[in-house]
Amino acid sequence: MLRFISHQSKRTQKCNPGQRRFEHLNAVIAIRREDVNPWERRAPLAPRHVRDLTSNGVKVLVQPSNRRAIHEKYYMKAGAIIQEDISEATLIIGVKRPPEDKIMPRKTYAFFSHTIKAQEANMGLLDDLLRKEVRLIDYEKMVDNHGQRIVAFGQWAGVAGMINILHGLGLRFLALGHHTPFMHIGMAHNYRNVSQAIQAVRDCGYEISMGLLPKSIGPVTFCFTGSGNVSKGAQDIINELPVEYVEPHEMKDVSETGDMTRVYATVLSRHHHLVRESDGTYDPMEYEGHPELYTSQFRTSVAPYTTCLINAIYWDPHTPTLLSRLDAQRLIRPSKALAKSSEGSPALPHKLLAICDISADTGGSIEFMNECTTIDKPFCMYDADQHVDHDSVEGNGILVCSIDNLPAQLPIEATEYFGDRLFPFIGEMLASDATRPLEKESFSQ
Repeated sequence: MLRFISHQSKRTQKCNPGQRRFEHLNAVIAIRREDVNPWERRAPLAPRHVRDLTSNGVKVLVQPSNRRAIHEKYYMKAGAIIQEDISEATLIIGVKRPPEDKIMPRKTYAFFSHTIKAQEANMGLLDDLLRKEVRLIDYEKMVDNHGQRIVAFGQWAGVAGMINILHGLGLRFLALGHHTPFMHIGMAHNYRNVSQAIQAVRDCGYEISMGLLPKSIGPVTFCFTGSGNVSKGAQDIINELPVEYVEPHEMKDVSETGDMTRVYATVLSRHHHLVRESDGTYDPMEYEGHPELYTSQFRTSVAPYTTCLINAIYWDPHTPTLLSRLDAQRLIRPSKALAKSSEGSPALPHKLLAICDISADTGGSIEFMNECTTIDKPFCMYDADQHVDHDSVEGNGILVCSIDNLPAQLPIEATEYFGDRLFPFIGEMLASDATRPLEKESFSQ
């Protein structure tokens, strides 16, 4: 029987890998090759994590892959054995799902299965895992006592998403007739490492501080939703610009009269925009249990004054929609507050120009986002009037970036980050025996 394992960590502090003891020294772990998405260059553990395992007597197999961003020679130096055959391993770990024909029966696997919300595209995978009596440790179900995920790439999704949308803004402004400093920021994967990307953002910020944003576009404003690592990662990048944070209710004023030598940002928390439909109030405890009783006022209170929305909300079908198609139709109508047009300084068609939907839930909090974009085709234009997406940065509508594997654009840093969070649990994962009833295992609870 397939089991989703949910680790409940009693401690909030990170374990010190050097202090761990691996009792099952005869266990074998394998890092499988990522072979579903051509952009997937991450691994679940970095060489330094492998070194900690091998120095404690654990045998580590690594499937060879020229696509992996960290060269296999570094895993070899850490004591891993590079070989194709990983059937000896009792625990096989990866990032993304394996192809169904490569799943071996009665093994313990760990990866992001994307099945816990009954995602239709992966139901065949789920059936195959059940048929082969595999024990699945799904990273999405490794949570602490508060239900918060403890093993995720969230921060790097935020970092990559923010770099991408700044690049996208540069392209969109140019399509509308405006050269801006955002043009000097590339896509996240174009940089050798995140430090190079950050330097490009800083250079852009320097030009903004020198007054090189066209006055005709008005103050540039950003709205961040969500309070987790994804949103914080995105904010880490915008903090490299000359940014001033304001409260959501101040967005209208700064969007009209703000300083053009800086950009403005607000962080939208639940209490800022969620209200009970019956009386317009917000009760955080009630919302946790009954989100279906609430609606969002974002469409009228903040969205009309936002240049770029960075959406990092965790969504499920019971939570309120942040923006619907009807909302988008209203938001792309010309605003009287925008500057008057001239041939050399054309007015923007509307305030909301771009959405970076890092959450990437199709039909979710951004209701009209029905299909994710990709790393090789990162942007589309959503025309709310026609309810169609155009594979371009030109034309009518809102620029949308909704890549669902953003951390793959920064694979080395993402691997190190993820491995730090996964490593403290490898010991008990190694002890898993897929042929033994789950009730007889001793996973942390």
